[in-house]
Amino acid sequence: MKKRKFVFFFIYLISLVIISGCNKPPEKDISDAVSKSEEYFKKSKGIDCVGAFDGETVKFRLLLEEQPTVEEATKLINEVLKDIEKNLKNTNTWDYYNAKLDLAYKDTIIFEGTKESGKKLMVKFK
Repeated sequence: MKKRKFVFFFIYLISLVIISGCNKPPEKDISDAVSKSEEYFKKSKGIDCVGAFDGETVKFRLLLEEQPTVEEATKLINEVLKDIEKNLKNTNTWDYYNAKLDLAYKDTIIFEGTKESGKKLMVKFK
């Protein structure tokens, strides 16, 4: 009887690991979503930007013409994260991947945003 419970528990645990691993968005999709977000911000917002995905972390830099306030910077960074998520059609993206976002003004990084998987966005003035 104990052996059966142990086998059942072991199979359950392995199944859980496999299922939770399958929910992670594919890396190719994230790279495409980052590219689409770049295009969106360049065209509609008139902001020069560059983005990349290194297999674990999305890196995104926005080059701004006007210096934003802390609130505006946080709003803009959140907008980038939401746009990438929208392009993926997966609302759990930031439970699996990290994001590092910079806002630059006059060739100087003035804000850094860090979104670690499963945690809240942290924005700091540089």
